[in-house]
This record gives sequence, C-alpha cells and structure tokens, in this order.
Amino acid sequence: MQIEKAQLQDYGVYLKDKSRPPSRGGNKRAWHQHVITIDGERYSFLAPWSGKFVYKGEAVSFEWDWDETGKYRNANCVSVVAWGADGKPMRRGERGTKPWRTADTRMPARRSEWND
Repeated sequence: MQIEKAQLQDYGVYLKDKSRPPSRGGNKRAWHQHVITIDGERYSFLAPWSGKFVYKGEAVSFEWDWDETGKYRNANCVSVVAWGADGKPMRRGERGTKPWRTADTRMPARRSEWND
C-alpha cells in the first residue's frame, strides 16, 4: 500500500537502541523509531538516525504494510520522500543498516566504586 503526497499531522522520534554519552559517540546514529501521523493514522519505521525525515508543512510519500498481527502500520524507510512547498522531492536521513548495540553504558567511575 502507498501514501502519496499526504500532509503531515505529527512526527515523533524515539530512541530504541542503548544510549551512549556524547564522549562515546552519542545517540545520533543509534536506532530510532520514527512515528508519522497522517489523518489520525500512525505509521512507524526504524532508522539508524535521530533526525526527522519530514518536517511540518511538508507533504510525504511512502510505501507501507501491516505487521504480522495486523495491528501496526509499518512504513518502508527507504521509500520515505518529503515534498517541499516548491514541489521538489527531498530525501533526508540515514537509510542504511547497522548492528544493534549490545553493551550497556558503563558508569563514569572506577570499577571499585560501582554498586552492583
């Protein structure tokens, strides 16, 4: 199924990967869940980028499909295209893949000071 040049109602970005302090690279390239609301319907996708793919006032086009349970609408990250006021398409964001973070962030203290 496909959404063509629909007006964006709301856009949210939520961190899904393990967080990192800025000194260790930060969260910009971590996995984030992007949630787009159009006409009261929510569409979501995962992307390794913390910025927005579409801004308010822009139209958006993308392909989407139902998940296995038929409850959630999953957008295809690669197909998300924003349409500016001038009518030109814009492709923003990191659309590649990366491994999930497995290690927890350590406390900024000596190991002897940790309270397990």
